[in-house]
Amino acid sequence: QTTSLTSDGLDISSCRRRGGYQNNSFTHCLTSENFTVLEALPGGGWDNLRNVDMGRVMKFTYSQCKTTEDRVYLIPDEVFVIPQKETDLKTSSEIISSWVNQKSATSTSINADVSFFVLLNGKFSTENRKMKTVRDFLYTVKTNPDFTLDSRFVQRVKDIADAIENNQTQNAAYLSEKMVVDYGTHVITSVDAGASLVEEDYLDSKYVLDNAQQQSNIKIEASVHFFNIIKFKSSKFDGGVQNTDESSSRETYESNIKHYNIESHGGVPFYPGLTLQKWQNSIKNNLVAIDRSGVPLHHIINHNTLPDIPPSTVEKVSLSLEKAIERYYVVNTHPGCVDVNSQNFNFQANVDDGSCTATNLSFGGVYQQCDNLSNDAGPLCEKLAQKNPDTGDFSCRSPYTPTLLRSEERQEEYTKNECYDDTYRCGFLYLQHCTKQTCQDKNYVRSARIDTYWCSNTETASVHSGYLFGGLYSKDVSNPNTNSKDCPPQFIEVTFLSEGMTLCLSHDYEMGSRYAVPFGGFFSCESDNPMANNTHHCPLQFSQHLVTSSNDCEIQYCVPTMSFTGGELQDIQLPPFTIPPQIRMEANGNPQTQNYTLYWKIVKLIQIPLKKK
Repeated sequence: QTTSLTSDGLDISSCRRRGGYQNNSFTHCLTSENFTVLEALPGGGWDNLRNVDMGRVMKFTYSQCKTTEDRVYLIPDEVFVIPQKETDLKTSSEIISSWVNQKSATSTSINADVSFFVLLNGKFSTENRKMKTVRDFLYTVKTNPDFTLDSRFVQRVKDIADAIENNQTQNAAYLSEKMVVDYGTHVITSVDAGASLVEEDYLDSKYVLDNAQQQSNIKIEASVHFFNIIKFKSSKFDGGVQNTDESSSRETYESNIKHYNIESHGGVPFYPGLTLQKWQNSIKNNLVAIDRSGVPLHHIINHNTLPDIPPSTVEKVSLSLEKAIERYYVVNTHPGCVDVNSQNFNFQANVDDGSCTATNLSFGGVYQQCDNLSNDAGPLCEKLAQKNPDTGDFSCRSPYTPTLLRSEERQEEYTKNECYDDTYRCGFLYLQHCTKQTCQDKNYVRSARIDTYWCSNTETASVHSGYLFGGLYSKDVSNPNTNSKDCPPQFIEVTFLSEGMTLCLSHDYEMGSRYAVPFGGFFSCESDNPMANNTHHCPLQFSQHLVTSSNDCEIQYCVPTMSFTGGELQDIQLPPFTIPPQIRMEANGNPQTQNYTLYWKIVKLIQIPLKKK
């Protein structure tokens, strides 16, 4: 029997016999053919800060029973494969002096994307590029241009479109950030399928510095050490009898290894005694993605992929998603000194800000003013209005001057029991009118505007002037100064912002100084830092830390570098950062509904000809 194949390796007759064009699962393609389903595929979401796979973006179907050209692997309808077959040994070595310069072993290309803050890509991943790498590269798997989107992904896009076209701006921002949580920042459009062995040597820094002029020799010794572990003989590095200098150099290198780690991506998992030959023999049935390329997630939100939504609405959804991704990057940016040899090294920092000598500045306190936006906002303002404890009023003490840090609207739901007279017919033949009192709970939403000010002094402060700063915390985030949700001893708690933050201040210079942290100011999306020459930065040698992200507005505070370097690295902060809109409830507990019109939907008319009599 003759089998017809398309250029994609498609067995047409086989697929037709099995009804392949109607079936989205790959199981029908395996009925009579001995295929292996290729698992290293593009089309998924990707978090480019954490280097992790996210939700499925492309619609995965196998109705065409497409295969690679060598008919070894079954592939989805929306992808095509470029054979590489690079069986030659590919090795590389590099010396990494700063973790900021590390690169991922399996996502180098997509981490190089410059659509957002390229310095941040991959900085919250669990692995980074190792010093020695062996790669076996078999296929490049790419998506078709404007591929079909997964139905669940499309529904999420439509939800954002609904919110935008009905002027629910806050809800659209919230839904966009939720989409980033579930689908990441990018979509993978190309995958290099193969396998790699990666080794990382942790060397004594003095050894590297002493041999700074001979780093090429260090790289050679690193490769030799790697080959010895995997029992690989190379004429390049093993040319027969070693002379005394070569032997001494290798012994010196190995004696300066503090720790080494070997990982395998694809193939069988690495184990002591595994040889390179055994590992390469196991690759064919254990392919993984050894590199990924892609585009930002909002780039695939276009009229070609979403033809049922008007182009103007599609553009708005794409822009909303782009802003959500940018917020995710901004919130997780931690400027500071990244030079490990500097006395001001801040191991929490992931972006170098050129920090240097600290400046002695003072802090004059904070206060918050509250204005009613609804007639019932009194109780909300009672909780959030905060006088400056230094003056007992909404003001700063001279020579301190106020700076507006954040102005925001705050809503609060509350329930109120209300009674009314209900008239009904009663008596003989229901000829009389009676009245009874009916009471029920009703839900309301009160609103207020909160203006938060802080007091700064940019001149030379007198001794024992201003407040000692003891950190801040909320119900969800611990105070980095105490590693708990409280203030240090001798510090008072002051309400700060409208989201439940607490600021720790003290005038007790004798007992509180031991717990205090020098303070370098605040800045936000709405204001610059007067302690840093009215710039959107911290003073020299101060590093910024996130207070909170309030409805697309990041608020930062400044303390000296290394103030909070104890403990562990900061965890990544995931969206959503936008507060979901409050929903008014009816007395029966059901949400109040508004008659929104989904007028962005396109109706297609079908003409049906009438039969002639």
